[in-house]
Amino acid sequence: MRIGLLLPHFGASSTYERLFDLGWQLGDLGFDSAWVRDQLGFRGLAFEGRQAHFVDPFITLAGIAARSGIRLGTATLTPVRPPVVTAQLVGSLAYLAHGRLVLGIGLGGQPRAFELAGLRYEDRAAHFREMVGVLRATSRPGASFEGPFTRFTDLTIDPPPPADLPLWYCGTSPSAIDRAIRYADGWFPGRCPFHAFDPLLAKLRADSQAAGRAMSVAIVPLLSPGRDRADALERIDVPALLEEARGKPGWNASFETADDLRGALIAGNADDIVAGLDEFRLRGVDEVVLDLRQRMDAFETTLELLARDVLPALRS
Repeated sequence: MRIGLLLPHFGASSTYERLFDLGWQLGDLGFDSAWVRDQLGFRGLAFEGRQAHFVDPFITLAGIAARSGIRLGTATLTPVRPPVVTAQLVGSLAYLAHGRLVLGIGLGGQPRAFELAGLRYEDRAAHFREMVGVLRATSRPGASFEGPFTRFTDLTIDPPPPADLPLWYCGTSPSAIDRAIRYADGWFPGRCPFHAFDPLLAKLRADSQAAGRAMSVAIVPLLSPGRDRADALERIDVPALLEEARGKPGWNASFETADDLRGALIAGNADDIVAGLDEFRLRGVDEVVLDLRQRMDAFETTLELLARDVLPALRS
């Protein structure tokens, strides 16, 4: 099981030093991958607090790729750019990263981002299908494509999006599983408590087997370190996370305490973190991307803790 880190390229606590000086060292610290979000007109989710600082995901990953050999990924690339622009950006980034790129892709859940891009939010599923179709088509020279919004013939993008570029669909609903199997090579649900994750994972395994598909699985839990679990939970906004979980359509579970967030949240000391990560290993998860956005007060010390006590324990 690989362990990645969501890069601090957004929010009030994001700094150049944290993003690039430390980002370039993640491989040396024992991390397998580095990941970015995608947003247009960023202003933070409710539990994050409202702020606008957001370094573009392609710029961020290019900066890391230029100095590090670590695996790179998006979580989640959304269809707010013209698909041919996306294909050119992806091709160039994959070239710079020497093939170490994974694209987490999805419909996008922020109506304002589509409005700012001059697109209708209601058309996002069609824009998503075009994004995937154009990425696949332009992996070959002289490409042609015809969709409701994008049409071209004899287009060559060089460097192209790789033909074997891994696409992981990001979403936390049964329809997300269907899209993952139809359009992607893996499922990447983001924050997803085990109450919701386990039945969705069972559906993925059954449906992908029926379709003859082998699917990767990844997830992005929030991480809060502390002296113990109680101390770690006191340092984050658990009520806001519970409220977010209650608002997710299709999550037919009761979210009343921090224990109900297991899978979406790992909290505690090094032993607690190792135990929390082992829960994903036992479920056959291929990659866990740790999200420190609620504990940026302890970003540097947490990286030290993970490098010293957590990642070696997992490797052994």
